Amino acid sequence: MTALHVRPIDRWFVDEVLPHESAYIAYARRTVRDEDEAGDIVQEVYAKLFTLDGWTAIANPPGYVMRMIYSHSIDRIRQARVVTMQPMPAPAITDVADDMPDSFRIVAARTQMARVHQAIAALPDRCRIALVRRRFGEESPRAIADDLGISISTFEKRLARAVQLLTHALTPYEPAMDDVSEQSQEKMLL
Repeated sequence: MTALHVRPIDRWFVDEVLPHESAYIAYARRTVRDEDEAGDIVQEVYAKLFTLDGWTAIANPPGYVMRMIYSHSIDRIRQARVVTMQPMPAPAITDVADDMPDSFRIVAARTQMARVHQAIAALPDRCRIALVRRRFGEESPRAIADDLGISISTFEKRLARAVQLLTHALTPYEPAMDDVSEQSQEKMLL
């Protein structure tokens, strides 16, 4: 008796794609309005999945299968001689969340990191060294203080000052109400 060999793509298909089969069939049924044809479309999409070379790079397999069903349904409708003029439903969004950040979040994170780097670079040397070695280098306070030839107390003061300056530099400025009212009064006088 020989052992059954399970390929990685088979495991991926069973774990990531097959659990959502009822949603695929329901979506195909809504797009083509025919139960038998919907089942055929889903099976043809499954067959195409097994021919993909880059299946491991698919971040959201259920969403990818839904898009394939949509495209395959459009192809079938185009090939049909008689086309009923009904709006196609939008691709269904499955309950599987996409963990990838959108482009806005990526740009915002890069901008924030640039601000942090600039704020750290603007710190006084003594404060910057204390902060970088403790927070990023994860060195012990005793080791840093000994290396710099200062007391633990002096090191802790420099670190606290660095955190205070960094927090101030990264906190957005909001004018106080007194500043706003003074500016409004100056504009009215002009």
